[in-house]
Order: sequence, then structure tokens, then C-alpha cells
Amino acid sequence: MKSFKKVVLPLTASALLLGACGNNATDSKDNTLISSKAGNVKVEDVMNKMGDEQVANSSFSILLNKLLADKYKDKVDTKDIDKEIKKEQKQYGGKDQFESMLKQQKMSLDDYKEQKKLQAYQKELLNDKVKVSDKEIKDDTKKASHILIKVKENKDDKEGLSDKKAKAKAEEIQKKVSKDPDKFGEIAKEESKDTSSAKKNGSLGYVIKGQMDDKFEKALFKLKQGEVSKVIKTDYGYHIIKADKENDFKDEKSKLKSQILQQKVQKDPKLLTDAYKDLLKEYKVDYKDRDIKKAIENSILDPDKIKQQQQQQQQQQAMQQQGGGAASGGASGLSASQ
Repeated sequence: MKSFKKVVLPLTASALLLGACGNNATDSKDNTLISSKAGNVKVEDVMNKMGDEQVANSSFSILLNKLLADKYKDKVDTKDIDKEIKKEQKQYGGKDQFESMLKQQKMSLDDYKEQKKLQAYQKELLNDKVKVSDKEIKDDTKKASHILIKVKENKDDKEGLSDKKAKAKAEEIQKKVSKDPDKFGEIAKEESKDTSSAKKNGSLGYVIKGQMDDKFEKALFKLKQGEVSKVIKTDYGYHIIKADKENDFKDEKSKLKSQILQQKVQKDPKLLTDAYKDLLKEYKVDYKDRDIKKAIENSILDPDKIKQQQQQQQQQQAMQQQGGGAASGGASGLSASQ
């Protein structure tokens, strides 16, 4: 089953290496890296072997790590990162299994820790450069639960009902929960076919505008806290939605701010490229090779190129979710921020 939650790819330093180049670039292809009686290895040889763009990415990745670490190391607590990794290890069944998964991605545990630190540094940079107001966080988020009555996708779908039966069942449930909203969680656990949220009494956590199916979102943001919606039809079936009390909003505010910021950057990659340009200008970064300069300007620095890469990744991820969803049992992509 395709994902109910819209695909949002994180814009991290490990995925997109962005920067600016100085105007004093020179040709360094003839520079010798290694010399021998049999012949020399020059910069040109390495670049031809690896490709200009890969050399530019690798060089800039190293530089970016140095700059961000220098600027934000005092703002990032590495103990918190260690705690996050231990939590992830537990979710994967222990340290050994976690490290085995990393090896499949050609990454060591130390590499992963460095990547997590780099992401934390980048978050600090974006917090400095991209503004998200308290009003924006409040207006663009809503805590929600739902019950999904799934419509049969095909003849082999054993979970779904016919459209007519699904609608009738959803209307019956809606009447029950409208009379007694306190029973919403209990009924969601028993009846909802969104298996991931059903385990949590139907809870989707905080939903951010632009994150969910449009019809679902429109209905949710009309509700006041504690209210239950009418039956809402989407491509996934029939939903009954409840706007939950936001007693933990202050605790979740920082996380929600980061997610809204991420959406902004996702929508407009220029916010990220400009943030990196400012950083590199501050540290007086200057590239000495015209070919690397050109590679950065034509691919890494171009927001339009980044947008194209995002679209390609989104299409690939959507295809993977469609292919694997049928085996997962239910709308596994429904959960929002927890």
C-alpha cells in the first residue's frame, strides 16, 4: 500500500554537499601527488579516474565537516548523540546487529557517529539562518489520532472491505466515538487498519501541514482539541479523526520546529545553499582548481539541480513503498511525528 504520509527527504550534509568557490582558482591538474621511476600520479589522473563531481563532493565533505565542527562544537552535546545511537542499537536488536547493518552500507560505527554529529552541526546552522516563528509552529501543527477502515485494493486484499461496507462501518464507528470520545483509543486499537498507529490507540502524534493527505489534513485542522471529525474518504479508505489535547506541546516544540524548518528547506533548497555560502564566506574558503570549481557550480551549488535530485529520490522511495506496502499489512506510512 502506498504511503499516506507524504515523502519528505531529509536535506543533510551527508546527502547534499553545498558550497561556494573563490575567484582565484587555478589549473592544478599537472600537480604531482606521487612520483616514481615508472611515472608520476597527477591530480588529473585521479580526477579522470574518480570523476570531477565525485572529487568535488569528497573534498567538500571533508571541508564542510571541519567548518561546522569548528563553529558549532560547543552547541552540540556528543553525549546526547551517543544516547541516540544506543537507542537505535536497541531498536535493531543490539549492537552487533546494528553494526552489521552499517557494514552493509560500508560504514563503521565511528563513521555513523561522525555523520550524526555532522547532521547535528548542520541543524544548528539552519536554526541560525532559517527562521521559524512560535506562531508558525502553533498554526502549522496539530496533534491527532485516527481510525482507518480500509477499502479493498484488489481481490487478494484480505484486510480491506468493499467501499460500501467500509463506509457503513466507518459511519457506525463515528457515531460511537462522537458520543463518547474517551473511547476513541480503545476502538482505534480494535478496529483501525493502520497497524502502526492502532498499537498506540490511533495516535499519529503531531501532524505538520503539508505532511499528510490533503483531504485528511483539511479535516484535521478544522477541529478543536477533543473534537472528532465526520467520516473522511481518502485513497486509503475511510477515516475518523480526532484532534488530541496538546498537553505536551512545550516538550515537543523544539522537535516540531526542526521538522518545519526541514520542510522549508525541502521546498526551497536555496535556503540551504545560501546558508553554506555564508558559512564559507565567513571562513574565507577558496578553491584552487577550476575543474572542481566548475563541478561545484554546475551540480552541488545549483538549487535547481538539487530539486531534480530530490524529485528522483522521492519517486524511487514512493515506488519502494508501493512495492513493499502490500506485505506490511495496513497503512504503515500513516504515522506522523511522535
